[in-house]
Amino acid sequence: MKFIVASIVFFALNASTFASSDGFNPNELTYVVSMSVNEKTAAQVDDFSAFYHALVEGNEPGTLAWQFYRGADEKIYLIERYADSDAALQHVTNISPGGIQEKEFGDFSDHFVIEKLIIHGTPSTKLVESLEAVGLPLEFRSTISGYSRN
Repeated sequence: MKFIVASIVFFALNASTFASSDGFNPNELTYVVSMSVNEKTAAQVDDFSAFYHALVEGNEPGTLAWQFYRGADEKIYLIERYADSDAALQHVTNISPGGIQEKEFGDFSDHFVIEKLIIHGTPSTKLVESLEAVGLPLEFRSTISGYSRN
């Protein structure tokens, strides 16, 4: 069921956001993050999600999209789109110790338990190493073809 929900969310996102009049951006990365709620009410999750997406939007100009979804399976799904590996690395830097969003990422972890992070696209070696250092369950999916709209 988790796979079906994640697939539906991903393909719905593709239909509306992966095209561009300029053509395909081979550097773009899309994350699909599946999470469980960490003992928070639906209202607390909604409020924090609105706060956090605004925080990312204000601090990360290379982040193209940051969208939270609630699945029928009681899970929360987060779609993150980055212009390239450098933009994704900026997010990692921001939430790391000493980063400008370190405290807020602690609050994020208080609300959600990340179960899997699926990276679509071709991340740089530096980004892969940074993500692996965090210790999250990662899955990589390479690009075959497509288009992208911003």
